[in-house]
Amino acid sequence: MITHSWFQRAVRPMIGHRKGRRLARLMVVGLLGGAGVATPPPLTVVAAEAPSARLQIGRPVQQAEQLLKEGRLREALAELAEADAVENKTPYETYVIEATRAAVLLQSGDYPGTIKALEAVLATGLLPPADALNRIETLVKLCYQAKDYQKLGEYAERYYRSGGTDAEPHLLLAEAAFQRGDFAAAAVASRAVLAADDRAGRPAPEAVLQMLATSEYRQQHDAAYRAVLIQLVSHYPKHEYWAELIAAVQGEPGFPDRLALDVARLKLATSTMATPAEYLDAAQRALLAGLPADAKSFLDKGYAAGILGKGADAPRQQRLAAMADRQASEDAKGLAAQAKEAEAAPNGFPAVRLGEAYASFARYDDAIAALEQGLKKGGLDHPEEATLHLGIACLAAGDKAKAAAVLRSVAGEEGTRDLAQLWLILGGIPASPQ
Repeated sequence: MITHSWFQRAVRPMIGHRKGRRLARLMVVGLLGGAGVATPPPLTVVAAEAPSARLQIGRPVQQAEQLLKEGRLREALAELAEADAVENKTPYETYVIEATRAAVLLQSGDYPGTIKALEAVLATGLLPPADALNRIETLVKLCYQAKDYQKLGEYAERYYRSGGTDAEPHLLLAEAAFQRGDFAAAAVASRAVLAADDRAGRPAPEAVLQMLATSEYRQQHDAAYRAVLIQLVSHYPKHEYWAELIAAVQGEPGFPDRLALDVARLKLATSTMATPAEYLDAAQRALLAGLPADAKSFLDKGYAAGILGKGADAPRQQRLAAMADRQASEDAKGLAAQAKEAEAAPNGFPAVRLGEAYASFARYDDAIAALEQGLKKGGLDHPEEATLHLGIACLAAGDKAKAAAVLRSVAGEEGTRDLAQLWLILGGIPASPQ
C-alpha cells in the first residue's frame, strides 16, 4: 500500500532558491535601470536625438525617486500622479513615470499595482530586447507573488517565446499549477525545470522532484510516479523516499507474495522497517523458506533498533528469536551435506537453495558459486529470482562490476526486474551501462 507519507507537506517556497536570485533586487534595479530620470539608461528609440522628459514631468519624477530612497512612498506616489496628469505624454515620459511608479509600488508591497506599471513600461516599446526580457521575467515573479496565475502563464510563455532560457519561470508555473490543484500542468512545468537543470549540468532539485512525484500520484499515473521516486532515491536517498518506492513496487498489480521475503530484505537494507509486525513477518517468512539465519538477522536488527523486545509481545518475540537461533545453528552444521546433495542433483534447485543458505550466513563467495551452479544446471521454476539473489550476493561480496552485469540481466514481469533495479540504485550502480 502506498502511504505517500510526505504528500501533506507543503512544497517549500522556491522563489530565490537559486543562488543569487533575489526577487526584490531584480525588480528594483531592473525597473529604474540603475539611473535617474535625468540620466536614463540607454534606450532603443526611433528619434534621432536622445529622449528627454519635459520639466513638468521630469521634476516630479526626480522628486519621487528621492522620496523613494527616503522611504516616503505615499508622497512619492503623489509626485508621480502630478507627472502623470500632464497631457500628451511621449512614450519616454510614460516610461520614466511608470518605471518609477513600479519601483515605489513594489517597495510598498502592492504587487498588482507593480504589475500594471511594469506592463505600461513594456508597452512603450522603448526597452532593448535584453532589458525587455528581464522585465518579462520580473513580471512572471510578480504574478506569482500576486497569485495571478493566468497572467503568470501568459508572461512565462512570452518569456520563452522571446528567447528566455532560465528555468525559474517554468518553476513558478509548476508551483502555481500545483497550488491551484492543476496537477497535469504542474507535472509538465516540473519536467521542463528538470530538463533545463539537466542541460545546465545542475542536479535535479529535491523540491521539484517532490512536486512532480505528488502531481503524478494525484493523477494516478503509477508508472510515472514510480519513475520519479527512483529519481528521488537516486539523488536524495532518504528513508521516506525508499519506503514509498518499495511500497509502490510491491503495490504493482500481479506482484507475487513469494517475493515478500525479498521485499523485506530490501527494507532491511534501506532501514525502512519501522514496526515490530514487519520484523516478525519477515522472520517468519524466512523460517518458512528454510532460512533461519535470515530470520535471526531480521530479529537481531529489530532488537538492535529498539523496536523489538518491548510491550506485551516481548515474550513471543523472544520465543521466535530463540527458535531462529536454534535452527540457524542446526542449519549451519548441515551445509556440507547440503552441498553434496546439490552437486549430485539433476537440476539446479538444490544448488540455488544452498546458495541462499550461504548468503544468509554472509558466506557470499560460496553463495555466488552455488547460485551460479544452480542457474547453469537449470530446471528452476523461477530462474529470474535466482539471478536476483546472485546479483545481491555479488553486491554484498563487494564485486560491483559483476553485480551490475547480473542485476541488469534480471528479467521477469512480476516484480523481480523492479527489485533488481532498486538493488542497483542502492549499490550506487546505474541501471544501464554509461
